[in-house]
Amino acid sequence: MHQNNSQFSRKASHGRGDQVSAKSFSNEPAGGGKAAVIKLGVDTHGGQYTFARMIDHQGVQPAQKLSPAAFLDFLRKQTTLAERVVMVYEAGPYGFALYRAAVAMGVECLVCAPERLSRGRKRVNDKIDARELLCRLDRQLAGNTTSLRLVAVPTLQQELSRRLARERNTYRKEHQRWKARGRSLLHTLGVHRPGRWWEPLVLEELLEQTGQQHGPEAVQLVKAELERDREMMVQMGQKLDELTRQLKQSAREKAARRAARESSGNDSSAGDCSSVCGDDTSEPTPPLRIKGIGDLSGELLDREMGDWNRFTNRRQVASYTGLCPGEDSSGESRISLSIDKHGNPRVRATLVELAWLLPRYQPDYCRLKRWKPVLESGSRAMRKKAAVALARQLAVDLWRIKTGRITPQALGLKLVAA
Repeated sequence: MHQNNSQFSRKASHGRGDQVSAKSFSNEPAGGGKAAVIKLGVDTHGGQYTFARMIDHQGVQPAQKLSPAAFLDFLRKQTTLAERVVMVYEAGPYGFALYRAAVAMGVECLVCAPERLSRGRKRVNDKIDARELLCRLDRQLAGNTTSLRLVAVPTLQQELSRRLARERNTYRKEHQRWKARGRSLLHTLGVHRPGRWWEPLVLEELLEQTGQQHGPEAVQLVKAELERDREMMVQMGQKLDELTRQLKQSAREKAARRAARESSGNDSSAGDCSSVCGDDTSEPTPPLRIKGIGDLSGELLDREMGDWNRFTNRRQVASYTGLCPGEDSSGESRISLSIDKHGNPRVRATLVELAWLLPRYQPDYCRLKRWKPVLESGSRAMRKKAAVALARQLAVDLWRIKTGRITPQALGLKLVAA
């Protein structure tokens, strides 16, 4: 008897990740029939999933651990025990593969933003997180829509399309890092403001200055290291240029396809008019884009946003950018904080860059009228705040344009042929 129970012991050394305690999950639906709903809170990791289960309105069962493959088998069995199976887990570095596998089985899967779930306690582990996720899921299904901070799950195509843009961002950061390495080396040798040290003429002057201060031996060592840094810069720069060209080409092809669809639609609708008026309307209309938003910036925004139609109001758009101001208020005390930086940091960076270009390319933009005096004559801190506010409003207006709620001309935005 002791030998049979040892396989379910918490101290068992073999197969812990692939077994679930029979005692823990002995609460089957009352009456032997199917339960109405089974709820699961899952804390995911690379090698194991920790989860807690609740059947209908029964209590939370003890949290257990399974390997990813064994958990999917367990999840498949739950669909035979209940009319409805709902699970929730936190978004993380493992993507949305679990979500897609669960949905394929007929399981309702929710994905929430990661956060600290211990409710102020100093003890944090996977089982506590799984139980807390399950309790929040129970409240979510009961009608409390604020108990979980749900995230939109992209399609596989959208998730893969973002990889190219994010790969480019990785090479851009690496390119800047190797530049900074060279500057750091020169700074340690007392060479101030080395500037564009990788350019041949500038590098020659810097090495001559280094030789005057530290001698020829130091020059040889410094030159060898800087050459290695410059070699890595060249490699990163080539990859960066290649990915940039691919993104721009993708944007142009997308615009061309859009123009072809619009022209074919115009041709079919304008056929009767051309026969009456005698005008030739078969020439396709060139695609238009907003002036100041280049192919690269527009493509980066589209890939990171995914589907612009998934937002139902402007608050959701602004929240996704992370450009909303923070607040710490209580009673009569009102304190404004910096932006919350929730949401997508890549979208936020692109929007802020575009906001700084608006005064040059879009002087008639209606949102710019309020901030233009600050951007022209305000202090440096005020100009930054104005750019952030303008970027948030630009995101909302782009959403309105992309979803057909308004036209660029109504906002005072100029268009340019692509």
